[in-house]
Amino acid sequence: MKHLIILTTISLLIGCSQKEATDSTQPNINEIADKYIEVMFKFNPELGTFYGVDVDHSLLSDNTIEGIKKQEAVEDSMFSILNAVDEATLSKNDLITYKLLKGSIESSINNRICKNYLWDINQMNGFYTWFRYIANTQPVGDSSSRKDAISRWNKIPQFIKNNLENNRQGLETGYALPKVVIERVIEGLDQLSNLPLEQNPFYLPALKDTTSEFQSKMKAIVEEDIMPVVISYKEFLEKDYLPNARQNLSITNIPNGVACYETSLSGYTTLKENPETIFQWGEEAISIREKAIIDIGNEVYGKTDISDIKQAFKADSSNYFNSREEILATAEAAVKRAKLKVPEYFGLIPQADVIIEPIPEIEEKSAYSRYLPASDDGSTPATYIQQTYKPKTRTKGNIISTAFHETYPGHHLQIAISRELVNSHPVTKYIGNSGFSEGWARYTETLADEMGLYESKKQKLAMLMGLPTGMVVDPGIHFKNWTREEAIEYALSKQTSMTRDDAERYVDRIAVLPGQMTTYGVGEMFFLKLRKSAEKKFGDQFDVKEFHDRCLKNGTVQLDFVTEEINNWVNNK
Repeated sequence: MKHLIILTTISLLIGCSQKEATDSTQPNINEIADKYIEVMFKFNPELGTFYGVDVDHSLLSDNTIEGIKKQEAVEDSMFSILNAVDEATLSKNDLITYKLLKGSIESSINNRICKNYLWDINQMNGFYTWFRYIANTQPVGDSSSRKDAISRWNKIPQFIKNNLENNRQGLETGYALPKVVIERVIEGLDQLSNLPLEQNPFYLPALKDTTSEFQSKMKAIVEEDIMPVVISYKEFLEKDYLPNARQNLSITNIPNGVACYETSLSGYTTLKENPETIFQWGEEAISIREKAIIDIGNEVYGKTDISDIKQAFKADSSNYFNSREEILATAEAAVKRAKLKVPEYFGLIPQADVIIEPIPEIEEKSAYSRYLPASDDGSTPATYIQQTYKPKTRTKGNIISTAFHETYPGHHLQIAISRELVNSHPVTKYIGNSGFSEGWARYTETLADEMGLYESKKQKLAMLMGLPTGMVVDPGIHFKNWTREEAIEYALSKQTSMTRDDAERYVDRIAVLPGQMTTYGVGEMFFLKLRKSAEKKFGDQFDVKEFHDRCLKNGTVQLDFVTEEINNWVNNK
């Protein structure tokens, strides 16, 4: 998803700065948070559309380099205001709001060294994937909404041109993306260019409105204005970018790349650990899981050598699907089982439900299963998008554990709680970090076994075989400079359920999101160790429901704040 950027107007900044200079009282954290939300959606209006909040749905954000620089200046000013806040005077809820705001802005400021806007065209979150979500949530159905949609869609060609120019400048100044990434983007744009109009993601608003005049106008914009720019972008990538793209995957090949990786790693995990430490943690975590694999593998297949167990698992036809429909049905059944069991392990239960949809065809070769939260206004439900590509290569246990990861008791439960039940400022709904969210979701894959949600030992074995290789491969690529082939071979040697295509997508994802793939294993280790420590101190008095609620009650906060919450709970008890 598109990164949230702190934005505001010059007049607001001047007003805040003047008050700070003339008023001896410290800034009000809730007023700052109010302004954060106001200006975030004012200057990223399409993000407001995605969340279903009341914004001007006719506008797009300014993605020119000049616009980005203005945003950075605003971040600096807001960060200065937050630095004037005395933490000791804040209530518990205000302290959560303060730490989330300050941590998010500080991470964004530190990450500027990467200049991500110069190399943001990729297979994971390029404009052609992001606008699908905007198109799905763009209001239509009345004359005012149709007018806004037409106005916004008329701005899309220039938005794409701006993105092209940013990436052209990146290519010219040493911020080139890897060749394999550009090849994936070209493939995606080529597929988009050949889609029938009714399947084109840019045409989606017209499919939600039956007014023929509106449909005709949208058709003209898409075919005559947007798609020619998309084709020009593809030609630029083919003729200019691809011959000059870099071969090496490591982010250290861009200017200040070493510092970029370190700050990106810290921003994603919310920890200060160096890449070597993360790499070592990964090897330890993999070793622990492999021992568990041997124990269950011996029960299921009568083998004690991990290579033999993996080979037997791969050769077992009962572990695989026959169709896309079977994948969807299995995932839906898993989600229903998990939802019914949740009250036994959680006191905080959100109201929001989640639906399951197959991944769009245009994304299925390079994208992953993922979760999208519900809109604030309830018009769009929370959605779990299930990968169904090549069903005969997908293992049942992996599909089921991923469903738990993305819905109950993973992302959906955690995010819905943060949006519905957290008592802090509403800003907590829009700020998060991968260390918490992905770590929690990984923790719940093993929690699902404790909850009795896996229906066979083979399913549990498949879950365990989803080793936390990201903690090794990510720093392996970006810190140890592994080649693409080295990274792929390592992933294939450890991840039993991965095909060669899967491993390539996995490695290419790490190439464009340096640091992010470590968060699954790092966060999982964090929650497991935190729980183990609490269990040791409470003994028979340990309450798993209260532990889970304490972890989730404050929203998607930095991991050190979760530690404080659990330590306070233990000490007060």
